[in-house]
Amino acid sequence: MSKRVKVCFSKLLFKITKLAIVLTVLYIYFTPKILSRNTDSLQHVFPHRDRNSQINLVIAHPDDEVMFFSPVISQLHAYFPDTVPFNILCLSKGDAEGLGETRAKELNDSAVLLLRNERPVSVQVMDFEDGMDEVWDIDSIISTLSQTIDVNNEKVSQIIVTFDSYGVSNHINHKSCHIAVEKFIDDYVGSKTKEKAENAHITALYLRSYKNNIFLKYNSFIWEILKMLYRTVSPFGRSIQPLAAPSTTTEKNGLLLMNTHSQYILAFAAMLNAHKSQVVWFRYGWWILSRFVFVNEFDIFTY
Repeated sequence: MSKRVKVCFSKLLFKITKLAIVLTVLYIYFTPKILSRNTDSLQHVFPHRDRNSQINLVIAHPDDEVMFFSPVISQLHAYFPDTVPFNILCLSKGDAEGLGETRAKELNDSAVLLLRNERPVSVQVMDFEDGMDEVWDIDSIISTLSQTIDVNNEKVSQIIVTFDSYGVSNHINHKSCHIAVEKFIDDYVGSKTKEKAENAHITALYLRSYKNNIFLKYNSFIWEILKMLYRTVSPFGRSIQPLAAPSTTTEKNGLLLMNTHSQYILAFAAMLNAHKSQVVWFRYGWWILSRFVFVNEFDIFTY
């Protein structure tokens, strides 16, 4: 019986390995389509590729940038001119295990790997307490945001990227990022209600968490590749269309961005080489199965 079980397991492992190889080959093969779709979608949301822009990523812990946001970092970095500054604002040092200073340095190292070239990059690490039981003061976060993101200067297009209200895993620190960014923008919009309307210059991108949808959270790149394959071989498959851009202020819309295989490898390398203190065994499972390291979907709001 034991020998039979071993044979069956070996056959299953062999089939899984073959499937993984086929899917990876397809992933690499579809690189041109992935790049084209990313560019088309970004052109619809940011049609002018404005040099007078500023990209701002608001995260809770060092390593959030690669664990959850590497696709959007890679695509915005490739799309916008090198003169557009990229700010990473991390609200805690991730000091729950006493590694705060180490993890803050690791975040800087990761930013160097992900945003390689002469683009102005700023990494700010705040000192809010890390932990699922830690309730952060939202007004203090907003005060920090206002020092980095000048929303009153309407000549600069501000792009603010952060978690949605569920925070990927319902993590209270992630959710605080969303609450603070949302209130920060609402305060600005509220201060303008009595003034004449201006052109929208703030774009908020909230990462879709999928809440408790395990299939969407842990299908890695497979679902997107299968959709591309279907559109390629099926006579009924529609061509890949870019997403429509928001046309009015505060209009909710969507944006999907996907890492190419090489961009995924770069992000994985940033995790392994920069965030060494966080590379424990279960992280490898995340980098194989998680959709967030391959694909980012956002709800878009413009103001």
